[in-house]
Amino acid sequence: KVDWISQHSVIPDYFRQQFYDTGELFPEFAANLGGGQNIYNFSYYGLYSPVILLSYLLPFVKMSDYIIAVSIAGIAVSVSLLYYWLGRRGFPEEIRLGVALMYMLAGPVIYQSCHQIMFVQYMPFLLMTFLGVDRYWEKGKPGLYTLGVFLMILTSFYFSIAGMAAIFLYGWYGYPKGIRKRKLFGFPVPMIVAVLSAGVLLIPTAYEILQR
Repeated sequence: KVDWISQHSVIPDYFRQQFYDTGELFPEFAANLGGGQNIYNFSYYGLYSPVILLSYLLPFVKMSDYIIAVSIAGIAVSVSLLYYWLGRRGFPEEIRLGVALMYMLAGPVIYQSCHQIMFVQYMPFLLMTFLGVDRYWEKGKPGLYTLGVFLMILTSFYFSIAGMAAIFLYGWYGYPKGIRKRKLFGFPVPMIVAVLSAGVLLIPTAYEILQR
């Protein structure tokens, strides 16, 4: 009886059921959680996570089975993105395979994927954002960069803080030589846009935290 079965599947299942009952994608009150509470008290459990929202399209799938499936898929997608990203950065095949394999077999990744899934569920979006940062430098297109940060925040707003720090350091110290200063100093803008866009989750959650 670990956290994913007692919390990380039960509470998202409540979110999904409430959506079916009310049709509201942005509810305010959870009548059956803790005797009735503001639903943003539970936003940590994936209230607007794209991983959980996808389950709304699958009412015939038990949430516990769904969480098992997306946890396995999350590792597979992360490994694939890591392998692809390293290839884009010019690393040789043996390095790409070795690093991807080390990630896949890393103790924290395997352990947390079946315990505290929030600790690793954001990783595909973090790796997607690294690809987006490269695209920003190469083509000046911020779309993938912004989307990756936005989805990472919705998936896990706590871990997105360290994720955004990693993205900022990667982009700031890895930019191509001879790039225009305007593009260089505009690098934080897509991240700021993503944070503001995620305000639909962050603002009411912050309000609830501060109230308590």
